[in-house]
Amino acid sequence: MVLASLQDAFGLLRKYPAFWAAGIVAGAAFGLDLLLEFSGEVFFASKVLLLGMLLVPFFAAGAYGTAHREDRSMAVFLEEGKKGYFRVLLPGIVLFFVAMVTLFLLAIPITLILGESALAVAGSTALGVILSLAFFAYFYDVAAVTEELGVFASLQRSGAVVITRLWQVLGFYLVNLFALFALGFGVLIVWSMLVYEKLAPLAESGEAFAFDAANATATQAQFIALLGPDGAMITAVTYAVFIVLAVPFALAFKAAFYARQADGAVEAPIEGEYDEKGRWYRY
Repeated sequence: MVLASLQDAFGLLRKYPAFWAAGIVAGAAFGLDLLLEFSGEVFFASKVLLLGMLLVPFFAAGAYGTAHREDRSMAVFLEEGKKGYFRVLLPGIVLFFVAMVTLFLLAIPITLILGESALAVAGSTALGVILSLAFFAYFYDVAAVTEELGVFASLQRSGAVVITRLWQVLGFYLVNLFALFALGFGVLIVWSMLVYEKLAPLAESGEAFAFDAANATATQAQFIALLGPDGAMITAVTYAVFIVLAVPFALAFKAAFYARQADGAVEAPIEGEYDEKGRWYRY
């Protein structure tokens, strides 16, 4: 099932350019965000990233809709993007606030129990909350678009798919993570080759470039100075390329897997009989 969905995903990427459009928008937003941060324009960087995050749901909904209707025309893409935009955006906002509220409620007892040591477990706690929500809500966007569901109905549908098809979903997650990790590793190798001349003096000197969480701004400034303007541009472009490749794959793989799960969800026939007056009685 998972491998067949993976094959279907590559077919969707070849047939429907809308998936690539979503990746290009996301890649441009993340790449410009990183480049502006390297340039010290943190204020504008956050605005560019926010704009990109507000545009991606439109392109994702359009991609899901064109694939579901098997029509790659621009008219269908615009129709599905417009119709499914808020169906994709609003549940994401709900999940964001749920995560924030959950972290706030967890922070109170953790701080009371651990005191000053609470900061050490804050990162792992936040990661656990985010992963838990993502695990059950991962399919909400494709469910919302293909089945025309509302905010909470799409989240409920995603959770139902995960629970009822747990082993298939776990296999899907593993393959998805492995593919994205392999892609990221390959892009990292290319980036290392492109900025080798910038990093070579540091590697040859044998000095360790340590990340200081308490002084992250100074550490980032040191890294940017080490890369130089050309290295910063290469890093931003390479990061954008990774997003351009990763987002379409993730969307297409999700759409293909969900479509197969929906096709396999055949309701069991209801058994019963009619009486002499034509009334139906269910066993």
